[in-house]
Amino acid sequence: MSAFSETRNIELSSIYYLETQIGISWTGITVVKTFLSAYDNTLPVVCIRLYDTSNKPLEVGSTTLLDTHRINIDIFATSDGQRIDLADFITDKLKDGWIYYTHSHPVGDNTTLTRTSAGRISVKDWNTNTRVDFGDEVSNPDKFRHFIQVGVKAGII
Repeated sequence: MSAFSETRNIELSSIYYLETQIGISWTGITVVKTFLSAYDNTLPVVCIRLYDTSNKPLEVGSTTLLDTHRINIDIFATSDGQRIDLADFITDKLKDGWIYYTHSHPVGDNTTLTRTSAGRISVKDWNTNTRVDFGDEVSNPDKFRHFIQVGVKAGII
């Protein structure tokens, strides 16, 4: 098995969690992993991706790092009401945390993902939760945009 890094596992676990939650409660919403692919799909679209990782030492002189991963969530809605409802829905789902999975590919098979529960992910920082306003002259995908950014950490159950 080819195992993935913690950072990649955080991203994949977060996408899997929100894609599952959105699929349970909403219909017709596409979840994507890359920003540009949001423009290639029919609205509404939610784009979930890892933005960056902050590595801080556990204590002075320690080589153990405490990692905080920032997750960006872009909502491309079809109306202002849908934008607000999706943002509130996603915020509500994030506040309770979700399962951290380790992911891997079987050797020689890059199309199959294996996931194993290995702890929890929790939101440590609520960085941004805001409407993205490009003004009145804007293309359709950007007309009802919303942006959420959270800092998350993984931990053992």
